[in-house]
Amino acid sequence: MAGRPRMTHNNLTAFVASIAANPLFMCFRGLAIGRELPVNDAMLLFSCFEEECFRKGDVLYTAGSKSERTVYIILQGCVSVRDASGNIFSTLRAGDIFGLFSFLDDRPHSVTVTVQNELMVLSLKRAYFDLITLEDPVLGNQLQQFMFRRLSHMSLKLESEYAALRNYTRSLHI
Repeated sequence: MAGRPRMTHNNLTAFVASIAANPLFMCFRGLAIGRELPVNDAMLLFSCFEEECFRKGDVLYTAGSKSERTVYIILQGCVSVRDASGNIFSTLRAGDIFGLFSFLDDRPHSVTVTVQNELMVLSLKRAYFDLITLEDPVLGNQLQQFMFRRLSHMSLKLESEYAALRNYTRSLHI
């Protein structure tokens, strides 16, 4: 990345060893994003994330608030996702991602995310993602593809739930 010292063999070996020994990296490798990448790319991507911890009851952001353009991957714990009216419509757990829409489009958050129990996440700011994409287009492209697959998965899940609800309501009218 910009401003980073030139990697020598010894520096690279130390970098790889420090990442490989990190228990959070092993957790990251167990998630879909970590499994889909070759190990060297996974290490590089992991090093771009910031570890953050939150306490039960912390509100990470509220519906309508300005986006910080940060995407979060849950490593441990869970969060509730509420709409603007305060209705819980989802609980997210280890392996789930949130903040993706605001990360991509810079619009205000559409939901409120509240920590349900001790939470550990990896976060990535959009500005850093943009730098990754410029400095390493292949890795940036892999990360983009992962995000689009997640969005596609979320869309299919919503369509499936809508179809099930529609079928259920139709069965009530028989």
